[in-house]
Amino acid sequence: MRKYRSNASSTVRFEYGVELAAGLSSFPEMAAAAADIQTVNDALAAQHDKRRVLHVSVVRTRAALRFGEYSVERIIRLALRAAEMEDGGRRGRICASVFPKGSKPVLAPVGKRQVKPLRELVERLENSKASGIEAYRGAWLPKLKAALVSFEAAVAVHLAALSAHDEAFKLEVALREAHHDTVDRIMGQVRAAFPRDRVTQDVIFPALAEADAAMTVSEDGGAAEPLPPADA
Repeated sequence: MRKYRSNASSTVRFEYGVELAAGLSSFPEMAAAAADIQTVNDALAAQHDKRRVLHVSVVRTRAALRFGEYSVERIIRLALRAAEMEDGGRRGRICASVFPKGSKPVLAPVGKRQVKPLRELVERLENSKASGIEAYRGAWLPKLKAALVSFEAAVAVHLAALSAHDEAFKLEVALREAHHDTVDRIMGQVRAAFPRDRVTQDVIFPALAEADAAMTVSEDGGAAEPLPPADA
């Protein structure tokens, strides 16, 4: 009797379960076991499909966040350039008030870490008392505020997608474990139904390539040496 690796992917487990259910169904005395593996196999497949859909959302929102970051950084650079022009072509009173350390502290962070320095930039512009800043503030505060709101929304949507995917994956992992436990239990049932009949025992369980097998159960019920693990 052969079993997949303990770190096998959901797809490997599902395909194994389809073949195992077919093998068990060939013997009337194993009908209950066939129903057991079919139930957990269907549940694993459904959860895997659900998680894959959620993964697409992660990828899409990640792309949206990347373009949101691009837009924000463009606005920041333009705002700095405008401040320099307002200061007479150099970094003077407005730049010192709004961009005290230049644009790097706002541009360097990536993803959600950029929200805080961008918010602080907006607050500095809102609260600045620099001489002659009113025209600059009137032109750039609305643009920077809009950029902040848009970017915060993109970050929130991406984090929500990540959270939903992670929760779905936790359930999928639990179903992987239940699948593994069900296979273990069915091995014992097959061994009891067909004692010392290695040929029948083996034909019920799917044949696996050596790299896909976690272990081969020996004739006396013990386990052979596990094969080297591979990526799930």
